[in-house]
Amino acid sequence: MPNETTPLSKSQWAAIDKRVRKVDEDRWISSRYAPQAERRALTALYALAYELARVRLAVSEETLGLIRFQWWREALAELEADKPPREHDVCMAIAEEVWSGHLKIGALQRLVDGYEAAFSAQDRSREPEAWLALTAASVLASHHDWAEEIREVAPAYAALRRSESKAFGPHVKPVPKSIRPAVAHYRLRKHYYEGGEPNALTKRLTILKGIRTGQV
Repeated sequence: MPNETTPLSKSQWAAIDKRVRKVDEDRWISSRYAPQAERRALTALYALAYELARVRLAVSEETLGLIRFQWWREALAELEADKPPREHDVCMAIAEEVWSGHLKIGALQRLVDGYEAAFSAQDRSREPEAWLALTAASVLASHHDWAEEIREVAPAYAALRRSESKAFGPHVKPVPKSIRPAVAHYRLRKHYYEGGEPNALTKRLTILKGIRTGQV
């Protein structure tokens, strides 16, 4: 981390964590089972994903949306060049996790590209759900044999969560223990399939079972 950069305070990290919990509770619950250091990286990653996903809600013109995506693309490029992060709490959080080695700029740039493509096409099915999960899994383990399953299950989970599909999706082999905090929330697709948004307690118990068994 460049010497002139001041790390985020505990209260700043807590504010980002609270935001992720509010807007993406499924992933937030799963991430609670990650080790502390990796949990912080997942929080930063999901906070960035939210900033990108909400562009479609924040702007009324495509040009304005593209400007926002370019802002993030340039901010990440500056981090790659070891420049201080821009004055945005999520950008600063990302910077810390990039410089700690938990997150890779290339993976984050691809995330920006994916959300931008979905925004331009006005098609949420193109949002990079699988890439987000693959990036989260890479925070927890450098190698695993569940990439193909992520690519199959992630779009089904996302479509069910958005109530855009009635398809449960594929039945897959158990998730390796090392990456369960990145994908245990996929077990919630059973509830989304059967009747919509589960309550908070059901979410926690369902994800806990996914963490314990690897069955999603």
